[in-house]
Amino acid sequence: MKSEITRPQQKLLRFLEERRESGEPPPTVREICGRLRYSSTRAAFDVLAALQRKGLIVREKNQARGIRLVQRHEGVPLLGRIAAGHARDAVSESEERLDLDPRHYGIRERSKAFALRVSGDSMTGRRLFDGDIVLLEAGAEPCDGEIVAALIDNESTLKTLAMHGGKPWLRAENPDYPDLIPAWDLQIQGVARAVVRLLKR
Repeated sequence: MKSEITRPQQKLLRFLEERRESGEPPPTVREICGRLRYSSTRAAFDVLAALQRKGLIVREKNQARGIRLVQRHEGVPLLGRIAAGHARDAVSESEERLDLDPRHYGIRERSKAFALRVSGDSMTGRRLFDGDIVLLEAGAEPCDGEIVAALIDNESTLKTLAMHGGKPWLRAENPDYPDLIPAWDLQIQGVARAVVRLLKR
């Protein structure tokens, strides 16, 4: 059985993929520490060693930028569930991936694409239903009226972004649910680009 890819390993693989797709050289260990917010290089070396044991990277000796990906991770990571109901704790990650090309849905950089499974019915007015999978683009500038995955006051939810007086808030698309106005913080994690619906048999 293939060894599970842990969350830190997933993050490092994505970083390496981003560098490759953008045409940049592989990162140094210190750049990895800066990106992944490690306080010591030991943590970065441990994750690199684990990826090397799993055959996902090759490390050239005596080279500061000697990290090379040997297995391209195609598809889009399915990171877990997100509440389309009442906001809840942030979603957990998994190593499951969707076999699709995000460029077909307007996402130019594969490394910025991720997917979440909808949990709840607060977005039925936009035809998003419990169990649907939403494809999102991280780092995109959201516009008023777009569906977003957001972290509001430290809880994750899927809602429509709305603006009032220059201030953002989140609108439910089901009258049974209230709109959400941040008490202190609102962070957009991704902008929805497509929905995948599995037909029941």
